[in-house]
Amino acid sequence: MATIKAFRALRYNQEKINLEKVIAPPYDVISPDEQNNYYDKDPKNIIRLILAREEDRYSASKKYFQDWQLDQSLVRETDEAIYPLEQSFISNDGTVVNRKGFIALIKIEEFEKGIVLPHEKTLSKAKEDRLKLLRTTEANFSQIFGLFSDAEGLVQKEIQKELTEKPICDVEFQEVKNKIWKITNKNIIDSIVKIMSSKQILIADGHHRYETALNYRNEKRKEIINFTGNESFNFVLMFFTNLNDDGLVIYPTHRAVHSIENFNWQKIKSILQNDFDIIDCKSKQEMTKILQNFDSFSYGVIESNPAKFSVLHLKNSEKIKTLLSKSLPNEIKNLDVVLLHEYILRDLIGISDEAQAKKLNINYLQKIADCVTEVENKKVNIAFIVNSTKINQVRQVAESGNIMPQKSTFFYPKLISGFIMNKLD
Repeated sequence: MATIKAFRALRYNQEKINLEKVIAPPYDVISPDEQNNYYDKDPKNIIRLILAREEDRYSASKKYFQDWQLDQSLVRETDEAIYPLEQSFISNDGTVVNRKGFIALIKIEEFEKGIVLPHEKTLSKAKEDRLKLLRTTEANFSQIFGLFSDAEGLVQKEIQKELTEKPICDVEFQEVKNKIWKITNKNIIDSIVKIMSSKQILIADGHHRYETALNYRNEKRKEIINFTGNESFNFVLMFFTNLNDDGLVIYPTHRAVHSIENFNWQKIKSILQNDFDIIDCKSKQEMTKILQNFDSFSYGVIESNPAKFSVLHLKNSEKIKTLLSKSLPNEIKNLDVVLLHEYILRDLIGISDEAQAKKLNINYLQKIADCVTEVENKKVNIAFIVNSTKINQVRQVAESGNIMPQKSTFFYPKLISGFIMNKLD
């Protein structure tokens, strides 16, 4: 199954660099304003490598990357290692959550082999962008987020044997505490590699970067006469965490619909009443509480100005058989976001599959408060609030070989760019 490998990481030199000033979120969640803020924060911020703003941004990233290695702002480890990572944060209900895992390399495999599994769709434009960056810099600046099943916690038990020393990184970023350790003990590494060799890996986040690494590997293969499979481009940087870890959290991503001509919610609601209970709510808090009490096929609705709140709940779950296409697999039909996208957004509101894929009429928002603001400022026609996709649903979809709609999952917290990098030799 999965082939995991220790490696010589490239890291910021903390004797010269203040780590808090140079790290950033993944490239795909950074807005243009945030991009400028990270540029201003520090001249060595990782933003210049993952999302440069120069006209020829790929060449600019390459130049920064080369210069920072020359002046020892980035230094290469002398020993191969794996890097345990623990992220701690306060959840929405006020409890402290600790998500544990480790950073290493994984051998790139085609999805058809069933060793590495995707669960979400990817977009060609994003993959083209990341491929240009990878070709130019020949490095992984961020980790792909991978999940594996380890009910007995065998990997973490091995890691715990080496976590007595002070972490090599200890930084709080966006209200998340990040601690990273370094394990060079060959016996421990070998034990972890052996345990992981029987695992399937489910991509939680970073689908575009994984497919980019796969495409890059295929390109490089053609250039090698005596290809062995052990060349560095056959591996990609990944963070691995246990599906059974208590700290694994999925947050919802809400949908705000905009730019719909002649939008008539009352007409749509009259159709929905045939199959949905529509519960009027006095406040955002009441809507949220009622929504969370339903296990499936339920959506909060924010409309009008000032905002009005309600909850849609499918009266009979068997109705999905008639509301959704018969060709859809059961693993897909059982997802709240699929009923929302296929029936409400497409069939009733009129946002085509193509428009949804291109995000032409939908804003994806993490915070309910932002949805309220968008509605009240008339930037959107209406907003739909969803419950989180369940972890077992993600696993079922991936193992069945199917793909979820975009933004079906938001694994929190995001992995930080700039802690650990992988240079391809």
